[in-house]
Amino acid sequence: MNNFALWDTIEEKVISYPRGDDEPVVALDPRYQVLRIIKKDKPEVPDGWSIRSTRAVDLDAMEWRWGWELIELPLPAPPQPDYFGFYSALLGSATYSAVIEMPATAELARALAVFVSAIQDAINYRVNTQTMQGAIWLLLEQVTLTDDHIAELTELMATYQLDLAYTLEPT
Repeated sequence: MNNFALWDTIEEKVISYPRGDDEPVVALDPRYQVLRIIKKDKPEVPDGWSIRSTRAVDLDAMEWRWGWELIELPLPAPPQPDYFGFYSALLGSATYSAVIEMPATAELARALAVFVSAIQDAINYRVNTQTMQGAIWLLLEQVTLTDDHIAELTELMATYQLDLAYTLEPT
């Protein structure tokens, strides 16, 4: 690789050095200036950063500098609850089956209606975390769940990131 390049003073761009041996160019057109290529070693890239190469001409120093720029990557968006995934999994769960098999009461019917309304709002991007949390607690007050059902609900909430915003018990 050459250690030199030429600067075209008319087109204002770098062009390849015409010799492969870095010896001076005989009868070089005055429109061209010889630039020394200065290369920086590529640095280590820490986690959370990316790198891109840079090229800059310094006509005062008669150098074409090849360097590197570290760019901090934006933080990933925090995970968001997957209401649709949660509701779909809940409908196929043993916990849901147990709730549906419970004796029907007006209170249970109201609690189910409130919960279904809140989860459907959330699925349709109309999330109201207070309403959703209240609907969860209202429904859980109307049912008697086994430890296995609570464990299943806890796992579903964790799997679909609802545990980031909601709890099964009032705090």
